[in-house]
Amino acid sequence: MRNLAACLMLLCAAHALAEDTAKDISQKSRERGALNLVGLTAQMKLSTTAKDGKVKDQVLSTSSKKVDGRSRVVTRFEQPAGVAGVAFLTVEGSAGEADDISLYLPKLKRVRKVARQERGRAFMDTDFSYSDIASNGGKDEDFKREADDKVEGRDCFVIKGKGGEDTPYGDVTMWVDKQFYVPMKVDYSDKENKPLKRYRTLKLKSFKDRTVAAESVMENVQTGSKTQMTVLKLDDAPVGDESFTERALERGP
Repeated sequence: MRNLAACLMLLCAAHALAEDTAKDISQKSRERGALNLVGLTAQMKLSTTAKDGKVKDQVLSTSSKKVDGRSRVVTRFEQPAGVAGVAFLTVEGSAGEADDISLYLPKLKRVRKVARQERGRAFMDTDFSYSDIASNGGKDEDFKREADDKVEGRDCFVIKGKGGEDTPYGDVTMWVDKQFYVPMKVDYSDKENKPLKRYRTLKLKSFKDRTVAAESVMENVQTGSKTQMTVLKLDDAPVGDESFTERALERGP
């Protein structure tokens, strides 16, 4: 009986994997991306290395939560002093619409919207763009399944789609871990379909019932720069829905 039950469980699991559509995989992976760990609060270090070897470190905290069915992300910079207090609120777009991104600048003491034409620009002088904060670069419904593959010995789904209108990307190809739905590798081309950037997960980490990317890197193959992201601390998100509003950006943590 035990063997029969085990076989049935394996068959059910295999059937569930077979039914995953490209849209399902994209949605699940987006909520496990480095800057959008839904239900968690993380302190992270961003280390950006320019082509000439100069390194710039920044420390930030980010919290993500589903509010009214849509993922919301609050990101606050803590170090260095020149960027401390800068904060972002990203609200997932509904029905295929672009995400809404708000920026708080403490020197100006006001919140402003990040215009769609600005979202392809570098996020706080890193190799991530504003459109990478809570997105995987394309629309969930536009991805298509490709042949499965392996990355760092891990079985991965492979999905490919077009970059969103508010991104600098042409094609986006993702390798998503089958067990944890963590994006293990993402290749981005520019609008002329020339290689632009590559994201890679370097290290996975277990936290309670979750497995997340503890270390990852975004490399710009056109400029020769790269930004490594390292999770310094990970906690459950204790904040309420009211913390994911523009008013909360102005109040601070």
